[in-house]
Amino acid sequence: MSRLNLDSAENLAVRMRQDLQISLSEPVNAKTVLRVLGIITLYRPLSDSLYGLSVKSSDNRYRFMLVNSNTTRGRQHFTIAHELYHLYYDADPHPHFCQDGNLDESERAANMFARAFLMPKAGILKSIPAAELLSGNMSLTTILKLEALYGVSHMAMLIRLKELRLITNAVFDQYQSISVTKEAALRGLDTNLYKSGNEGMVLGDFGAKARELFEMDLISEGHYVELLNKIGYGSGEGEDCAGC
Repeated sequence: MSRLNLDSAENLAVRMRQDLQISLSEPVNAKTVLRVLGIITLYRPLSDSLYGLSVKSSDNRYRFMLVNSNTTRGRQHFTIAHELYHLYYDADPHPHFCQDGNLDESERAANMFARAFLMPKAGILKSIPAAELLSGNMSLTTILKLEALYGVSHMAMLIRLKELRLITNAVFDQYQSISVTKEAALRGLDTNLYKSGNEGMVLGDFGAKARELFEMDLISEGHYVELLNKIGYGSGEGEDCAGC
């Protein structure tokens, strides 16, 4: 795929929404998307610098995703959308790691797609009070309500609003350092978005897929046992998989 710009990212996001029968303004339910697409997904604690990873088979029959359950729910949603880009639009079949400081062209494209997919321009414009749109002065309350509506982190929403030229650099700087959980609570908004969760959750029949891969000689017996043990399907034997 050629280098992604904002317009092409918007177009890809619209295409995926249409394929999933999600309107161009409604929020995305990330777990529902993963289930519909049949992506085997594990939520597990990972290092602070790693948000998640994805891998697909060379024939695109199998797609797997790992999401860091130590990150906030809003960040998890962004990670999922980011990895969707790699799984469906990135020509590179190698595993992709979503982590701090890794911003090559592919990662920047994945971030741009994730913002457009999770925070659709049409929906954002519809949700901003007319007076704030006309004045160009968006309130913190409106921004926090948008985050709650679309299930994204505070920073992701600020970047998206700046990308769409709906807030200035000065407003971005003003709001990026606030105590977002405190400010959301003061406005009666659900703060779970800014907390971690989902540890140990598995979406899809991971055990059956792993078995199929093993029987096709795509993974070793040692890897198969290790995968089952990691999600609690194994007997506990074979956890030491050094040399697999």
